[in-house]
Amino acid sequence: MESNQESRIVKIFGVKFDQLTFDEAYAKFVQYMADDTTQSIFTPNSEIVMKADEDSEFKAVLNSGDLVIPDGIGVILASKINGLGLTERVPGIEMMGRILEYCNLAGKSIYLFGGKPGVAEIAAENIQKSFPNLKVVGYRDGYFEAKESPKILDAINEVKPDVLFVALGAPKQELWIHKNQKLLNTKVAMGVGGALDVYAGVVKRAPAVFRKIGLEWFYRLIIQPSRIGRMMVLPKFLIKAILARFFN
Repeated sequence: MESNQESRIVKIFGVKFDQLTFDEAYAKFVQYMADDTTQSIFTPNSEIVMKADEDSEFKAVLNSGDLVIPDGIGVILASKINGLGLTERVPGIEMMGRILEYCNLAGKSIYLFGGKPGVAEIAAENIQKSFPNLKVVGYRDGYFEAKESPKILDAINEVKPDVLFVALGAPKQELWIHKNQKLLNTKVAMGVGGALDVYAGVVKRAPAVFRKIGLEWFYRLIIQPSRIGRMMVLPKFLIKAILARFFN
């Protein structure tokens, strides 16, 4: 666990996070929209950090992100336990929502890549209805073989989206973005996990009261008890953070 105040970088189990508020992180995105190269945005939560802690290649990919923001409450609690300075969650789905608002106001274009067959298409329709001034220039599901990746890349580059949302789940989405970042013809490529399921109406977000107090994970467990195995990562993560506080 470490914090670099000069560059405002925090590391939790070796995974870096930008020490930014939600508004500061959004401001970084706006800066990226003026750049000539593709910038990556990753949104790790405690489950993803634990995966990276066991996979050095995945950890290196996360740490290569241009903007890495703390998606889950577990990451914030681990930071507080160890006095590292992360002050607030920057949920990926909420950052995506803010980016969609920006694209709507600025007339920018997006591409949706990921989800089960049909999900990206429905999400695209719903997003277009909610944000009529942005342009959905393409979409496709996340079911493909490795040999198809170059064709997918070509299809994305052909329509030149300003923002590419990649919803392949971790670590696949981060690995795909990292591998193709220098080849992409887009301003920003962002890993958004299950966000397309929410925009497609397949999954319902937790009510605001759960989100406000950091219990969105608990709400998801209530409506999807089958997630209990994945949810057990959070207490393991926090125990690990407490041990790091006293024994590292």
